[in-house]
Amino acid sequence: MNRSHEVSHRVSGHPGRPSLAVRAALLLTALGLVAGPAAPLAAAVTVGGLTVTTPFPSVVAEPGNTATFKLTISVETPGDVKLAVQGAPDGWTTRFNGGGLNIESAFVDKAKPVDVDLDVVIPDTATDSTNALRVVATQGSSAVTLPLQVKVAAAAGGDVTMTPDFPELRGAQTTTFTFNLTLKNGTGTDETFALDAQGPDPSWTVTATPAGQSQAVSTVVKAGSTASITATAKAPDGTAAGTYPFTVTAAGGGKTAQVQLSIVVTGSFTVDVSTPDQVLSTSANAGSPTNFTIRVTNSGTAPITNVTTTASAPTGWTVTFDPPTVPTIDAGAYQDVVAKITPTSDAITGDYNVQMTAKATEASGNTTIRVKVETPAFWWIAGLLLIVAVFAALYWVFRTYGRR
Repeated sequence: MNRSHEVSHRVSGHPGRPSLAVRAALLLTALGLVAGPAAPLAAAVTVGGLTVTTPFPSVVAEPGNTATFKLTISVETPGDVKLAVQGAPDGWTTRFNGGGLNIESAFVDKAKPVDVDLDVVIPDTATDSTNALRVVATQGSSAVTLPLQVKVAAAAGGDVTMTPDFPELRGAQTTTFTFNLTLKNGTGTDETFALDAQGPDPSWTVTATPAGQSQAVSTVVKAGSTASITATAKAPDGTAAGTYPFTVTAAGGGKTAQVQLSIVVTGSFTVDVSTPDQVLSTSANAGSPTNFTIRVTNSGTAPITNVTTTASAPTGWTVTFDPPTVPTIDAGAYQDVVAKITPTSDAITGDYNVQMTAKATEASGNTTIRVKVETPAFWWIAGLLLIVAVFAALYWVFRTYGRR
């Protein structure tokens, strides 16, 4: 017996066989029940033709986030590969995802490796630490253990931001204001962000949705990627001109991005044309002017300017206004304008329509006035005198020459 054999015999207690204590330690270590040095990280592990690879075996994530490992499984013999995770701390959640489903195994063909995601959900209460996990893939008698590492850091680098194309929009009260924003997920994990919009008060109609998805209220943004957000706001009727705040918020993965926007309402512009007593009719004599007062009212929420009044009347009629132009009318105010209506001298008795229009730089309005044309009284008198004169002349003629 040589010296080396003697040493082996002393340690094992039996030539060529390890002792029970050694074999128990090896077994417990293999089962992960005895603490020992952390297995070195590897991007790929192969046993018996079964290979599991990942491009990034060590990741950094914040408490409350999800760390995702991209795994690829390949085999020499087609078959089902079972998957499990060992070493996850208490309170952590792990799940395998493939084809949009949560899975526990994957069928792998020899010529077609399968991609699987491992999501490691870190609780909000996790403290800064480095945690070793193991992915165990088993096919038949072959088992592969891929060591991974998750480092928890309260500030793991990267943030969530949201920026608008234009932080302020301007328009009339009837405008639907549309903001285009870019949501950037600067963290290392894919996240689902809930979207919310807040107007100046509940009477405003506001929305925030992923671009092109009018019904969605959340969006998934991959790590390091961006998503387009569309936010709209519509003011209620009667909103006065002014500047109003508009807030859009995206929250997910323990992070919140918020942007403050501004809406400048220039007011609504509405011109109403009527009369002080709401009577839209008058009478006039052919060839004679008649004064008729119309009232121009600014029913909008902002001043109107350079208000001119015109008329559309029957051919030959003349209509003039005093004053011809009103420089400005404040919101809710009015201005009376006197229209001088002159029918043609040969206008026959009857009803005629004259359209009155008030046009401002911002808006216009109109109304129709019914004008009843009458023959002047002196023409009736003149006619009666003419008839009397004719009868008198005939009487004189018959009396003077009737007996001859």
